[in-house]
Order: sequence, then C-alpha cells, then structure tokens
Amino acid sequence: MKIGFRQKHIPYFILVFFGILLFTMGITNHYLFRTVTFDYGNYNFAFWDYSHFKISPIPYFRSNFLQDHFSFTLMYFVPVFWLLNWLTHSYTLIIIQNALILIAAWYTYKTIKLKTDNVWLGAGVLLYYFLLLGRYTSFSADVNLAIISSCFIPIFIYYFVTKKYVTALVILILSLFSRENIPLWFIFIFIVLILENRKDKKAVKYCFSGIFISIIYFILLFKVFIPSIETKNVGYTLFNYSALGATPGEAILYIFRHPVESIKLFFVNHLDDPAHNGVKAEFYLVYLISGGFVLLAKPKYLIWFIPIIAQKVLNDVPTRWGIATYYSIEVVTLLPLSVFLTLSSVKSHSFQKILTILVCTATVSVTIHKLERSNNRIPYTLNPLKVKIYDKHFFEAPFNVKKVNRLLKQIPSQASVSASNTILPHLAQRQKIYFFPVIKDAGYIVFSVYDNNYLHSQMGNEKIRNNYLSSPDWKIVAKEFPVFLLKRDTTSSQRKDSANIIFNKTDTLTCDFEKTDTISGYTLFSDGEKAEMAKYLTNEKSLSGSHSIKLSQENRYGTRIWLRNLSQYDYLEISLWGCSQEKNQVHIVAEYLKDFDFYSNESDTTNASGWQKYVLRFWIPKQTDRKDCAFFFRGSGDGPVYIDDLKVVKRVLASSPIAKE
Repeated sequence: MKIGFRQKHIPYFILVFFGILLFTMGITNHYLFRTVTFDYGNYNFAFWDYSHFKISPIPYFRSNFLQDHFSFTLMYFVPVFWLLNWLTHSYTLIIIQNALILIAAWYTYKTIKLKTDNVWLGAGVLLYYFLLLGRYTSFSADVNLAIISSCFIPIFIYYFVTKKYVTALVILILSLFSRENIPLWFIFIFIVLILENRKDKKAVKYCFSGIFISIIYFILLFKVFIPSIETKNVGYTLFNYSALGATPGEAILYIFRHPVESIKLFFVNHLDDPAHNGVKAEFYLVYLISGGFVLLAKPKYLIWFIPIIAQKVLNDVPTRWGIATYYSIEVVTLLPLSVFLTLSSVKSHSFQKILTILVCTATVSVTIHKLERSNNRIPYTLNPLKVKIYDKHFFEAPFNVKKVNRLLKQIPSQASVSASNTILPHLAQRQKIYFFPVIKDAGYIVFSVYDNNYLHSQMGNEKIRNNYLSSPDWKIVAKEFPVFLLKRDTTSSQRKDSANIIFNKTDTLTCDFEKTDTISGYTLFSDGEKAEMAKYLTNEKSLSGSHSIKLSQENRYGTRIWLRNLSQYDYLEISLWGCSQEKNQVHIVAEYLKDFDFYSNESDTTNASGWQKYVLRFWIPKQTDRKDCAFFFRGSGDGPVYIDDLKVVKRVLASSPIAKE
C-alpha cells in the first residue's frame, strides 16, 4: 500500500514536529536539573498535595499554593496524577502543560479552518503559533498557571464560534477558576465576540451573559474568595499596581477618572529607575514585527489584548513589562488567532499567502534575534541555557545525571528532606520538603555545591554547606560530585566525636608581596609562580614585611592571577588580609571559564591594627588546564584599599569509600 503526502497533512506534521520540540525542551530542562524551587518545586508539591486531597502549607513557602494564586487549575488534573505519576513522577506537570499548549494550538487551527479552506492559512497559523518568541522564553519558568490557563482561551473561542454553547460554558467556568486575571480578560473577549457576532442575537445574548458572569466572579474573587483564605500573616500580594491604586477597585476608578494618564502608563516607565526605560517599547516592537502589524487592519482584535497587556505594563515589577519568561504568554496564545482571523478576511488568496509567509518569516527572525541575551533590553532576564534548544550547550549536563538520579533514589519516598534549589523540584512530591539550608525535622539533606540559596550570599551558602559536610550529626551516605547526600545520624553518642572526612590532601601557596621577579614585573608565590603585578606594590601600609598591594580609585582592579595544577573537584580557599576605610571594601573574584563566577567581600575577622581577613571558597567544577581558573582583587569605596598576606589553599576531595548504611 502506497502512502501519499497531501497538503492536508501539513498541519499534522507541524503539530508533531513542534510537539516533539516542546516536550523535548520541557523534559530536558527538568532532567538536566535546570528547574528550580520557585516555581516548579512549589507546583510539584501543590500538585502532589491536591492529589492526596489536602491543601497544605508549602513547607518552604509562606503559605499554601491557593493563597499565592487563587486557582483550582492543578486540581483539574488530579486524575492525570493517579493515571501517569507512577511513571512520570515530577515530570507529570511538564507533560500536562505541553499537552495543553498543543491542544490550544490545534483549536486555534480549527477556528481558522472554519473561516477558510486556504491551506496556507491553516498551516500558517500553526507554524506562527509555535514560532513566537514568548513560546520559548516561557521555558525559563518551567510550569506556570499563566501558561496553562491561557490555553483554555482558544478552546473556548472555538466552541463559541461553532455555537456549542454548553461546552463553551464549561470551558468558561474552568477558565474563570484557573487564574485571577481570567475574569477581567473574558470581559474583553466577549466584547470582541459581540462585535464579531453582532447580527446573531443569540450569540450576543450569550456574550452579555458571559460578561455578567465574569464581572460577578471578578467582584466575588477579590471581595470574598481571596480575603476568605487570607490569614493574619499571609495576604494577597500579586496586585502590584501602585500607579493605579492599592486594590482592583481603586485601579478601575483611576482608569475612569484619569483616562489620558492611564493610557500614558502603557508606554512610559512609571517607576523612578531609568534603567528600565525602553522595556515596554521592546515588548511592543517585538510583537508588532512578529505579526502584530496585521491587526492594524482589524483593530477590534486589539480589544481583547487590553487587560492582559495592562497587567504586564502597568505592574510595579519592570521585568514583567518586557519579553522575559512567561510574561507575554497570554499575548502569544491569542495573537495567532487574532492575526489569522484578520488574514482570513483578505479576499485575495495570493495576498493571504504572501502575508502568511511574511508574518512567519518576520516572527522566526525576531525570535532567533531575541533569544540572544545581548539583544535583550534586560539581558539578565533571559536564560539561554533553558530556551535555546538549537544551542549545543542546551543538552550539556552539569554532572552525571544518571548517577545523581540513582543517588536521589536512595531517599525513601516518605522521608522528610531538605534539598537545594535545582534538586528540590525532583523531590517535592512528599509531605515534608524544605529548601536548604532550612532543615527542621528533615532526615536527609541533599545539595549541589553550586546550588546557592538566594537568601544567602555565596560565601554564606558555602559556609552552611561545609558545616553540614563536617558535622558529626550528619553522615555522608552518597556523593556524586557536585551533589552530596547526607542522612541524620541517630546512632550512639560515640560517633559524635568524629566528623566526616571530606579531604585527604592539602597544598598551600602563600604570598606576602615581598618577593618580586624584576624581569617579569610580578610578585611571586612561595613556589615561584606569578602573583599580583609589582606595579601595585606600596610601602604605605603592610600587615607583615614592608609591602602590600594598593588599589586606588584610579586602579580599582588588580590583574588576573592564574592557578595551575588543579583537578576536577579540588576545593580552593583564597584568603587575604585587607585594610580600607570601611569594612567589606575588598573583593575577591574568581572565574572559571565562562560558566562559573565566585565572589566574596565578607570579612568576619579584624585584628588589632584594623586589618580584616577575607576568604573566598569554591569547588573546581571541571577538569582544568593552565588558563581555566583565575582570580583577582577589586577595591570599592572612596579611598584606597591595601591587600597583604595572600594565601591559596587547595584541598583534594577524599577518594576513600563513602560510609554505607
């Protein structure tokens, strides 16, 4: 039997291709430990908790999940948990979200197909749906209610335009309960549908009914439902629109009383920080070029974007204004339908074809351009490692993932665990899970030594980890560098006299800046290797000997000091004594390739002469060569800083067998 290829098959190929792409991105990011505690750890805990018919406080969060977002969305998928989770575990929500994205894409295609038989428009809307920038930047957020809830909109619109009003009502109710912004969004969606169906009295009547339902639910949501679940210490914090008012009610009144000022807020930086000038403009420009210009021919479709753009650009958090993470996802979900409904009204099929090609070409060009961090107005908001599947680094593992997963399987499913940032989402489906270094009653600790808790400084994290690694109260039961698994030691008190043996060898280099190579112009370490350049030497102040390094306002940065004879998993401790006008004005910065930066300006020791001791500690992440690892000094403040008695200690990770249970 011969299988033929026909044009009608094109949409299926597009859906399959991008389905594989999206599932690959979502699953790979989680498999390679790129998902994080906030938000995916929260989502996994809440999903597990709801599936066990509980609404528990998230142990490492300020409240339960419902108090953060008044949403029942995760509850909809409890049957999927019991159907799939035995197999898919912490990947279940990623699978659900990407499946919904594909379903929404298909219903978008079906709606366009109702309007025209032009295969270019049908294939074009699917292709366009998957080429928009926000579809990829949203992978930085792993799983999010905004991504899931927006998928209901194309499904609702399809059933409404096909006059299946009962099904549309069910989708409407599911949508309203899915996220706080949906009721307001639906008011504007129904306004567009009224304009679309103004000659159909029944459709118009249902639209007005939908507006009434949405308004009533919106009022109940913020006046009754959300206040009813607030506790004394946990209030609703997601309404951050100080330019409009303190509450949704105040915001609506402000808009009616000051329409011109309200419109102006859509385009200007309404905060004091000029660093965010142009962020809103970048968002508009990206989506105007990416097909948005087509809507100028049908301005009515701009109406249903008003509330979702308002919630972006009027917010008090500047990163929400632009193209970062999932903050454009509602626009991205509805823009394909809007653009191609407009194109379907073009009478010339040839012109439809030309516009379809133009829109898709412009969109993919903008997407590729903006997926480069350097091309972003706020570069730090883009996480290239999670969003650029075409980059070779996307599939690079940070460690031996298979061995780390075997390590994690040693933790009993009912055990209470304290885990670090990227490990916690893999373990969050349990009753007691804490964000390291919060321990409480945890029986196990698991962390990566590169996985810092944002509440602590880099050296603060390092100190906490080392305290537990060397504690006699915790036994190292497994390690797969950089991940360590510790178990609380409940054995006899005799063991409390001995700590874990982490290192079995130590090498030390010192430099008191007294020995100089006049030919090379460098000061020298105790082994004869180059240290800081001699041009920074001074005899104005010193801790020992007669010289120190001086960094002035004119020369704030020292030179890079390269380290050699390092191996993977070596542990470095760089310490020095500094003297400055104020505390913490001496900075030690270490760099390893382009992947790792380590930093410290913390001093916890001051001698009688006012000199302060600074320490930077870090692990060497990979096999090195002569030019992989370097460090340098930096001064801050108004006056000079002096540096003396530099010491570099290298410790080698013990290779002896780990203690077994």
